[in-house]
Amino acid sequence: MAGGDWEERITRDTNPVVRIEHEVRYRFAAPLIREAPVWCDLGCGNGLAAASALGGPIRGRAVLVDVAEHVLGQAKREIQAAASVTLRADLTSEDELRSVRGELLADGAGGCVTCFEVLEHLSTFVPLVETLVELAEGHRFTVALSVPNDAFWSIENPFHQTMWGERAFDELRRLLPPDHVVAHQFALQGSLAVLDGADDARQTVELGSPAGAAPTHFLLGLGPGAPRLAAAAAVGEAHLVERRRWERERESDLAFLKSREAELTESRNYIRELEGRLGQPVPGAGRDDSA
Repeated sequence: MAGGDWEERITRDTNPVVRIEHEVRYRFAAPLIREAPVWCDLGCGNGLAAASALGGPIRGRAVLVDVAEHVLGQAKREIQAAASVTLRADLTSEDELRSVRGELLADGAGGCVTCFEVLEHLSTFVPLVETLVELAEGHRFTVALSVPNDAFWSIENPFHQTMWGERAFDELRRLLPPDHVVAHQFALQGSLAVLDGADDARQTVELGSPAGAAPTHFLLGLGPGAPRLAAAAAVGEAHLVERRRWERERESDLAFLKSREAELTESRNYIRELEGRLGQPVPGAGRDDSA
């Protein structure tokens, strides 16, 4: 099932297009991550995208934070750091954010914080944004974060708590210091021709400025190193058979979920009608409308 992509939990079986999209965000911050005394990745997942973007060991201490404890062990193995700390934390909780903050300030050396594709999963993101601003303004941390552009996507992501577009992004920017920097992430398509027997298939790809294209994501940088956040792009082989299989599975999963939702709605309506006739709740009838 493509649930890993819906939830933005990257695995080795994730659609290559989705994996590259995540990797590019880490490449955006890679120059700062590599030299940071402390790098914190909020919403680190299993670390695959970050490890791929970094391409090797980093010299600083990695603080890996996620709400799902089961992914932290793999993240620590994937991300090769001189030292690593894993923290399970709910980023909507001010108490747990204080614990993360304390871990970052233990060295007193500043560093880098990445927070990619996290804000839209939170029921409230204000405590997190306030913490990030404090780290950037008062403790020499450079912060790189992203939110999706929901105007680009045609299907609503059921795991997102908030919707984002140009206006919501502008509102977020009002919470940040005036010297923050902005970047936009765009989807690319391409192709490659290589001579048989060529020793090196690496090619320089020329890209023009996107004309009228909608960005898939909005990116922000704040803190002392924000001007050094770097433009980034990545390409990968298009395994078309695998991609078509992935798309068919996703269509099948969506069809099943829609069918299941219709069945649940029909069952709830029947229960309500029956309760109306009886004048009392039906024993054993679940009333979880979030299913």
